[in-house]
Amino acid sequence: MSWIKFTSAYVGGSWKSPFFVQLDKDGAIQATSSDYQGPVDEVHDHYLIPGLPNGHSHSFQYVMAGLSERVAPGREKDDFWFWREQMYRLANTIQLDELLSVTTRLYSSMLEYGYTSVAEFHYLHHDLAGKKYDRATQMSEVILEAAKQAKIKLTLIPVYYNQAAPGVPIKDLQKRFYFENTDLYLTFLEDTAAFAKTNYPTAKIGYGVHSLRAAPLADIKRILSKAWTNGPCHLHASEQIADVESFVSAYGIRPINWLADHAPLGPQHNLVHATHLSAEERQILAKSGATVVLCPTTEANLGDGLFPFLDYHSEGGSWSVGSDSQVNLSPFVEMTAMELTQRLLDRKRNVLVKGGELVSGDILFNAALKGGRKSVGLLESSFAVGTLFEGVLIDRGHDRIYDRPLDSVLSILCYAPEKDMIKSVFSEGAMQVKDGAHRLKSDRDSYRKSLGRLLPLITDFK
Repeated sequence: MSWIKFTSAYVGGSWKSPFFVQLDKDGAIQATSSDYQGPVDEVHDHYLIPGLPNGHSHSFQYVMAGLSERVAPGREKDDFWFWREQMYRLANTIQLDELLSVTTRLYSSMLEYGYTSVAEFHYLHHDLAGKKYDRATQMSEVILEAAKQAKIKLTLIPVYYNQAAPGVPIKDLQKRFYFENTDLYLTFLEDTAAFAKTNYPTAKIGYGVHSLRAAPLADIKRILSKAWTNGPCHLHASEQIADVESFVSAYGIRPINWLADHAPLGPQHNLVHATHLSAEERQILAKSGATVVLCPTTEANLGDGLFPFLDYHSEGGSWSVGSDSQVNLSPFVEMTAMELTQRLLDRKRNVLVKGGELVSGDILFNAALKGGRKSVGLLESSFAVGTLFEGVLIDRGHDRIYDRPLDSVLSILCYAPEKDMIKSVFSEGAMQVKDGAHRLKSDRDSYRKSLGRLLPLITDFK
């Protein structure tokens, strides 16, 4: 057993000074205290905050972040759908060893930015020809291994993909994603969960459908209506206006209205983006207990549109943030982007404050933490006894933090973020990031070898 002392810690929505944590030999929390008087084994003269959950990640897209900021001649008006074609080229190029090196590198970087858990929305299931691997779960196994190496808490979410659009068969570029029917998918899901339980016991396995366009309604209803694993359920919903229009054209009802009627939403459900909602749909979501996973920098990068954030938050809707396409890895940038956009629209400041909630950074952090833990399936509160210790140490001597009021720290992190404010990061019971650098960051060889093959194949976009 060992006791660790921190100058101050943000616990349960308030600051405690000092704060003590007792860990066992495996890094599991045995006790916490703000008035412990005994000997301590380790002292950190920094501020401790909970690690943040990343509610939505596509790890392989880390390779192409920033490379699609151009269009081919003659396609100047292309948008999300052209970006998707470019992304498919990468999805149909990356191999097992490359996915391992890229994902390990990404997860190491996520920890440096303050994410300590991640929901990996996973649809690269099959080999380059679209056939099952010798072990059908090999791509999932790679993601599990990458998380183990980086020591980030993983919620792996293998998702079902069956069609390109309502009534439209999959395209050749989607063959790595495809399951012929839900029985095959559920068998795959069961095999993945069994493999993880034996080999990666700290990981959670979720389930879901890629998107409302990617499966027949009967399949969506079957998958969403039951808890198939010990993890949460995820799906893309209403990301693009074209998504909504094609759904209405095919089925005569808006997407969220259909979900509410046929696959009742609850706390286990997570709708990614949900950008284009009617007022009725927004209210349905806010009341349902489901979480909307917002990825503002990706949504802006792809030109998705603006989620009705202020109304949804004011109605008590649960939300989290995710890095999605990896164009930004800072959770503080993600959670603040929505408020800053609303300030531009309303020409006002601190638009979320109301009643007794008067500190904007605290409001954002508390909501993103609460909704984020739902998104990754962590039901316990941060720093709960029995859980592996995880948390982010903020450098109290940093130029932007030094001598500032403690109750301003979260707002500084949100509205004036600098990566080197993060001194160290604990995850999976031990310090993984020290002085701003992950312990694996000095080993670049396998990652750079992967880039050496992948980049020439994906940078000649057409």
